[in-house]
Amino acid sequence: MHYWIWLALAGGFVVLEILTLSLIFFSFALAALVGALGAAIWVGSSVQWVGFAITAVLTLAIIRPIVRKYLFRKSSGGSTGMDALLNHEAITLTDVSSTMGTVRLRNETWTARCDAGSIPAGSEVLVSRIDGAVAVVVPKVSNTNI
Repeated sequence: MHYWIWLALAGGFVVLEILTLSLIFFSFALAALVGALGAAIWVGSSVQWVGFAITAVLTLAIIRPIVRKYLFRKSSGGSTGMDALLNHEAITLTDVSSTMGTVRLRNETWTARCDAGSIPAGSEVLVSRIDGAVAVVVPKVSNTNI
């Protein structure tokens, strides 16, 4: 086959890969480029097809799993959203009681409440849970050994 036929096949496989994102057609596109290289250096048609087949199999077996591992990896498993705020330190901006108060949490002002009595303004607290849009806080226990 002529090299331009192989290049057209490679282009078609690239378009199919863009549409599917399966990494299968990318392997075929690379294999078609090997076929085009074979045609460009005037090897026989059967050698071009063997090069295409070997390259397709090798890229599907070796390159595809490696690329999929890095492209489609899962998140690191770190906490996100409200879970990331649990046990986070905050500073009370107003007195925090069982019904109302405000705290500075990650440079944001949050409505807060405390289930264990009242906490004066300026105290360090820890977020025990998030209840809707309200941070439920507890006093921070300092570990100072004198």
